[in-house]
Amino acid sequence: MRTVTARQCADAWGISYGRARAVLAKVEPIGRDLATGAKLYDREATEAARAAMPGQGARSDLSR
Repeated sequence: MRTVTARQCADAWGISYGRARAVLAKVEPIGRDLATGAKLYDREATEAARAAMPGQGARSDLSR
């Protein structure tokens, strides 16, 4: 099982660290990095969480 941190996800996805943490909020961490103390996540679970996030869409608060 390959593990990643939120910082590694942010770098790979090209998003901010805070946004990566928001995406990973629903993913259960499987441990901690002994060197940094960062939460470790399963790589496949992080990719699934990112794929489940809604993309940019049409604004629903505007009416004609």
